[in-house]
Amino acid sequence: MTYLFDTDTTGPQLGDSWNIGTIPNGGYVMAASARALRTGAERDGSPHPHPVTVTTHYLRPTQPGQFDHTTELLRTGRTFSTAQGGLWQEGKLRVHTLATFGDLLTTGFTNELGTPPDLPPPEECIGRGEVGGSLSDQPLSSIGLVTDVRMHPDTGWIRGEPTGTPTMTGWIRFTDGRPIDPWGLLFFPDAFPPTVFELFRDRAWVPTIEMTVHVRANPVPGWIRASFVTKHIINGRFEEHGELWDEAGNLVAESRQLAMMLT
Repeated sequence: MTYLFDTDTTGPQLGDSWNIGTIPNGGYVMAASARALRTGAERDGSPHPHPVTVTTHYLRPTQPGQFDHTTELLRTGRTFSTAQGGLWQEGKLRVHTLATFGDLLTTGFTNELGTPPDLPPPEECIGRGEVGGSLSDQPLSSIGLVTDVRMHPDTGWIRGEPTGTPTMTGWIRFTDGRPIDPWGLLFFPDAFPPTVFELFRDRAWVPTIEMTVHVRANPVPGWIRASFVTKHIINGRFEEHGELWDEAGNLVAESRQLAMMLT
């Protein structure tokens, strides 16, 4: 079966099903850029199939439609390959991505000291379509149709009562049943509402400046459990650190992004 996410991250076009308003979501753009890098790296001799760490700098907003992508394979070794490149639209470099690829099926020493966030089951959490008030009137648009996001019922901004603590926890999956893999894990960290909504509910646009995702493992089938926290907001810019866990309790990805609060 062919899923929309795969069609829209492997072709020469950015789809319009992953938008926040009219702008393609940053995590979706990262996944499309990383897949283009992987294709180019494979063409140039890289044998490594999975993204292990991906960093994307967002230079200009992208838009749905045709794009070109450049790839430079920096090094291929026994364990990893590293490549960099850019996504171009209308003759302008829109994003720059640096990625290291490896094989997530390899095993080694593991010492897990973290734990998944404490969440009620998805059916007891709050879906994006259940959020009331002014944010529901914003053009959240197509991304809400392709992702099933369930936020913790204690999330304050949903009720119009921000908690004052910039954290966000919840569940996520694709609405069409697409199995979650490393490429989906690049997208999911940016598919949740921003943590700063718990400070300022009416802030609806927080563009990402840079985002890094570390993919730690292939997830088991099912929902992804996620938590995000912000500790520092300085001069209108804030970091958001995320953890993604599968239903078996495995940490499958970590993320960190720098974003900007627009007033």
